[in-house]
Amino acid sequence: MQVNYHKFYSQHLGQDFEFKAYGWSGKPVMVFPTSCGRFFDYENKGMIEALSEFIEKGEIMVFCVDGRDNESWYKPVRDEWIARRHNQYEACITGEVIPYIRGVYNVNEKFMATGNSFGAFHSANFFLKHPDLFDSAMCLSGVYHMQDQIGGYFDPGIYFNEPLSYAPGLNDPAILDKLREGYIVIAHGLGAWETFNAQAEALSEIIKEKGITCWYDRWGGEWPHDWETWIAQVKVYMPRFREGVMFKGGMLKLTGPDRRINPI
Repeated sequence: MQVNYHKFYSQHLGQDFEFKAYGWSGKPVMVFPTSCGRFFDYENKGMIEALSEFIEKGEIMVFCVDGRDNESWYKPVRDEWIARRHNQYEACITGEVIPYIRGVYNVNEKFMATGNSFGAFHSANFFLKHPDLFDSAMCLSGVYHMQDQIGGYFDPGIYFNEPLSYAPGLNDPAILDKLREGYIVIAHGLGAWETFNAQAEALSEIIKEKGITCWYDRWGGEWPHDWETWIAQVKVYMPRFREGVMFKGGMLKLTGPDRRINPI
């Protein structure tokens, strides 16, 4: 498998930024780490191995990006800098990382966003807020409303970065038209430590009400909030994406040689 490590200085973050790329061709998939996680966790926990067949066949290219949650959502002081730092991270991804990937890897189509746990939060956020760059998302065991985690702190910046806060107000026809061309999976188990399932179901209902195609998938009580579940889930979803998923009364292929290609 072709694997490459990248590091560059981010003007938006004022720091170096790191990510790893896996593969040589196919649908670009951007992986966001779990809470306060790192870009190498996805590989270290067995997720890249679980996707190796699809990577090696050139059906997907995987880009595991670093996070900054410890400087935003999980920083010890709850104040307006939560959202400000998150917005800087978001600008780094959209304004620096994606152009960097496009230049190095000749990627000219929209990304699929994915992540586990808090990585699912980021995936849903980038899918909903940036349909010009992301046309699909696979959100596994996500949290979509951070009030409990940040001690009830709330301000306008928080509002515009929590999917369950801003999604009900997504009414701009131009944005909704783009989002309705997208596809999102929201999934979780019913086992140990799966404490945010009500949020997942609520977000899926809001998304569906907006006319956006959403596959809300609940796995059973034997599936905990852990890597074993997420490995099993990607092994189910990736073949389905290649074969085709239901979309607007027909079938849509998200990955593989016959996939739909949405240019950036």
